[in-house]
Order: sequence, then C-alpha cells, then structure tokens
Amino acid sequence: MDSGTVARVWDSVRAACMEPVLALVEPSRRVYWMHLVVAGLVAGFVWARGSRKESLARSLFNRRQWLHRSAREDYALFFVRGLLRISLFAPFAFAAVPLAARLAAHLYRTLGVSPWTAMPHRGAIALFTVTLFVVEDFSRFLFHFAAHRIGWLWELHKVHHSAEVLTPFTLYRVHPIEGLLNRTRGALTTAVVAGVFSWMFPGKIQGGEILGVDAIGFVWSLAGSNLRHSHVWISYGARIEMWLLSPAQHQVHHSVEVRHHDRNFGTALAVWDRLFGSLYVPAGRESITFGLLPSDRSHGHGLVRLVFEPLVFALRGLVQVLGYRPRPGTPAPVGEVLSR
Repeated sequence: MDSGTVARVWDSVRAACMEPVLALVEPSRRVYWMHLVVAGLVAGFVWARGSRKESLARSLFNRRQWLHRSAREDYALFFVRGLLRISLFAPFAFAAVPLAARLAAHLYRTLGVSPWTAMPHRGAIALFTVTLFVVEDFSRFLFHFAAHRIGWLWELHKVHHSAEVLTPFTLYRVHPIEGLLNRTRGALTTAVVAGVFSWMFPGKIQGGEILGVDAIGFVWSLAGSNLRHSHVWISYGARIEMWLLSPAQHQVHHSVEVRHHDRNFGTALAVWDRLFGSLYVPAGRESITFGLLPSDRSHGHGLVRLVFEPLVFALRGLVQVLGYRPRPGTPAPVGEVLSR
C-alpha cells in the first residue's frame, strides 16, 4: 500500500471519527447541541408536570436506557455509517446545487424567461423555504412508506425498528444502504425544488440559501423533535395531531403492538398520513414496548449482524423481485449464497 493510499484511508478514518462531534456542533443536524438542550428542557417540563416517581436526573439520564445494548448499537452504527459514507459511498453521492443549476437552465431553454421574476427577494426566499419544507416532508413520508411496504427495503428498515430503547441517537440507527438511498432522495428533492425556483426567481435563490440550514426545519428541531426518539411522552392533543405529528405519535410508530404497525409514517406533517389512511392519534397516554415482534426480527444483536444480516435478506428479496430464475446447473443467487 503506497503512501497516498494510506493517507486517504487515514483521512477517511479521521473524518468518520469526527462525525459524532460534527453532528453536535452543526446546526443542520438533528442532534445539534442546542436542539438537545431544548429537548432536555422540554423533557424537564414534562417531568415537572408529571408524577415525579423518580428524580429528574434519573428520568432523563437513566443508565438502563442510555447504556442499554440497543443504545450502544446505535452509537456504534452511527460511527460505522460515517466511515462507510466517507470511504465507500462518496463516489455514489452527488451535489444538489449542480443538478439544480442544470434543471434551471433546461427550464429556461424550454419555457423561456419566468413570468415571476419581479417577485421581491424576501418573498421568493420565503416561498422557497416553505415549499422545500413541504416537498421534503412529503418525499420523506413516501420513502418511509415504501420502506414498510416493499419487502427488500423493509429488511433494511428493520434495523431502525429493532431498537428496544429510543434515544435521540436512534435517529442514526439506520442500515448504511438505506441511509444512502435516503440521502439520494433528499438530494434529488432539494435539486428539483431549487432548480424550479432558480428558474422562477433567477438570482434570488443563491447557493448559500440552498445549502444552508432550512429555517423551518431548524425551528422544528429546536421545538423538541429529538423527543420523537425518546421515552418522554409528549402529545399535542387530537386537534393538532391531525396536522402535526407529535413525539408520542412517532413512539407509537415504533411499538411492537400489531394495532400500531404501519402507522404515522410522516416526519412533521400529519397530512400525508391522513391522505394515505395511516394516521394514528392516541386517545391518551399509552404504554409502549419498542422493537420488533420475534416473527419480524431477521437479524441478531451486535454491529456485524446489524449490517450484514439485513443485507442478505434484502438481496434475496431484491433477486426475487427482479424475477431471477437460475438455469439448472448455474450458481445460486447471491442472497441465497450469503444466507447459507
């Protein structure tokens, strides 16, 4: 191995090691320190209004939760996903801004000058921010819905649902392949919206605003969305939960109970679940056990099994979807080989 290769490997490892730190200091990340502090304050408020069966410190920082085997798997997977994304998946990633620029140029050649060029700069930015938030939220819903309904995607998504305790870092308990697909979805969504708006309002949607922190998403994270993955039950009430998904509704989504299965796929807006008939509004506080039913679980505990066993089942399912039928005497499909 030459010195250049060694240097690249070392840079990848160093960047992966920095990933947890960056997640805590970058405002665009869900676990940005300010978001976590606000989530802690909200959780403290909920504790103060509750029965106070245990101290605030024990309620928020219970070792049985934060050091649970499932939580430790979350932390390990967080690190590994960062390493894989930087070292292996980087060639498959693409930037949203160049694609948006190409789309805007294509629209200009096809449709000519936009009739909305006179809109004030602030109005264009506000409309772009709201539109991107809504379209991004809808695309997240569709991807999540597909992850539960398409067999081979569900095998990957089971990694997230196998969490037996929920902490803010359960957000990152995602199979690396699913994470790659989800980032691609996000990049495509941003590129399409930004490209259309760059044509509609030329010179008013700058690259910094496209790549910068989405204002609505930042406020949503600051409002305590980290408590979606937690043991803190926060319900907005039935009227609001018909429009906005509460942390309690997402905790229901992680429930092992059959009546809770395939409910509340959305991230922020409840409208999509209402349209698809998957909205579940709790009537009151519910006692929830997180994880998968034994019949659904297809991977064991431990980092290696979390990464490779779901991949085996996903490949086998994908081969079946593609209709592969080996001729007599030919090798078995890769999924069957790996699962032996």
